[in-house]
Amino acid sequence: MQTANLSRRKPRVFAVLALGAFALSFAAGPALGQGKPVPGGTAILAVGADPATLNPDVSVGVPDIVTGCIVYDALVRFEKGFKIVPSLAKSWEIAPDGLTYTFHMNQATWSDGKPVTSDDVKFTLLEVSAKFGSKFVSVGQAIKEIETPDPLTVVVKLAKPFGPFLFSLACEQNAAILPAHVFRGTDVLKNPASLAAPVGNGPYRLSEWVRGDHLTFVKNPTYWTKGQPLLDRIIVKIMPDSAARILALQAGEIDYIDQYYFPASAISVLENDPRFKLQEVSYPSDDIIILNTRKAPLDNAKVRQALLVAMDRQYLLKNVFLNTGQLGASAIDSRLTQFYNPAVNYEKMYAYNPARAKALLDEAGVKPGLDGTRFTIRISFDTGRPEYTSAAQAIQRFWQAVGIKVVLEGAERPVVLKRVYADYDFDATMQNYSTSGDPALGISRAYHTESIKQGATFNNASGYSNPEADDLFNKGRDAATTAERAKHYFKAQEVIARDLPVITYHQQAQIGASSTRLQDLWQAANYQWWHKVWLKK
Repeated sequence: MQTANLSRRKPRVFAVLALGAFALSFAAGPALGQGKPVPGGTAILAVGADPATLNPDVSVGVPDIVTGCIVYDALVRFEKGFKIVPSLAKSWEIAPDGLTYTFHMNQATWSDGKPVTSDDVKFTLLEVSAKFGSKFVSVGQAIKEIETPDPLTVVVKLAKPFGPFLFSLACEQNAAILPAHVFRGTDVLKNPASLAAPVGNGPYRLSEWVRGDHLTFVKNPTYWTKGQPLLDRIIVKIMPDSAARILALQAGEIDYIDQYYFPASAISVLENDPRFKLQEVSYPSDDIIILNTRKAPLDNAKVRQALLVAMDRQYLLKNVFLNTGQLGASAIDSRLTQFYNPAVNYEKMYAYNPARAKALLDEAGVKPGLDGTRFTIRISFDTGRPEYTSAAQAIQRFWQAVGIKVVLEGAERPVVLKRVYADYDFDATMQNYSTSGDPALGISRAYHTESIKQGATFNNASGYSNPEADDLFNKGRDAATTAERAKHYFKAQEVIARDLPVITYHQQAQIGASSTRLQDLWQAANYQWWHKVWLKK
């Protein structure tokens, strides 16, 4: 099997290099495009749940982005190493002061035949991405105005320099370009184009959705790139069971499993099989536990600290994640080396120590009752995520050992998302948050007061609101240089390490799996290159 040095003898570590705000080195693999691309055929992907929406600008859920970015294109894409390259924007200029970006667009059409214009870009970024996209909220705050001097020219003026601005304009960053004529004046979240009938500009169009089973996407005959896409169809299979996904890949029934749904336990099964390729992809993501700080005693920082101290994270790394990835060190992933504060290390600050955890709980006034129970905590988690059930069971044992009764509330993804983000009906929830390569894009959303948006997903679900943290995240976002940004983010990490509304316990290894029949798949951070993917006969 073609593999990307996926040894399980020690935790996997990403290499992070300098490329604007962030870059990530991909593991070595074979050259792209082994042979001449052959058009035609059907590729079959597997995800663990139906998408909650087909609008990639209002969610960062994996099924939503996987499917949404098949239907929609954005202004830019990422190549390997997160090099920013053109997509709907064929070129751009940046003013010397970093405040004005002028984009020149390719000619493209929507699937209803209307042209894609600069008005669509303006409407999308200001009225959808900035208002509903948890990754784009900081970007939206930096935009002063957008001008559209002609149908194919967009001029974005920023209120202040924003280092990761171009990086923010890819589909998976909540910046897919949407049709203004379909969404303007409507409830964006409830618009049929968000729910079931997208009007796209991307390489494929949705032709069928059998909920709970599959979605079928067919080639867009009017796609703006000549000769593409190459595949006739993409089928996205809904497969909640992780073992069933691996068996289907081995049987040739599916061709690709996204990294979010690929279990670490399958590495040893596939790594020596020449029919498959494993690849480390995407920017760093973290496994976290969000604590509902609206509820006592979780509104007490000492209680939250005790929960972390009571967790044997080395056990989780070894026995649940099979030594893939590494221990969580801080609110900012340690692989974002420009922004990570090495003085913050959860493993040192909050080393596993049940006796200390009990003492912290006693100090917080949360003492055991006659039955030894201090309080009850419910953990909500997605059973479709391969490792989460095992992790939840282990955490249950850890916390019960210090007198906390733990109720596990595992469910399918849509149930968990509603419970956590719409109803706030949870005590703790296990989630996966991507860093998006920059604290302003993927990390502050978990902590900033402005990211408390009930009903929207993957934002500040804890309810944590601290003006000091908000100010530091704002300054880190707005500073002109990486060094100045880092100073503020260093301090923000110290505040979060003290308050701990979110427990970052594992830094993921982002490993996806595919059949070697799929060619030119591993070109970037996933999601954005399906127009070039082809099947080797």
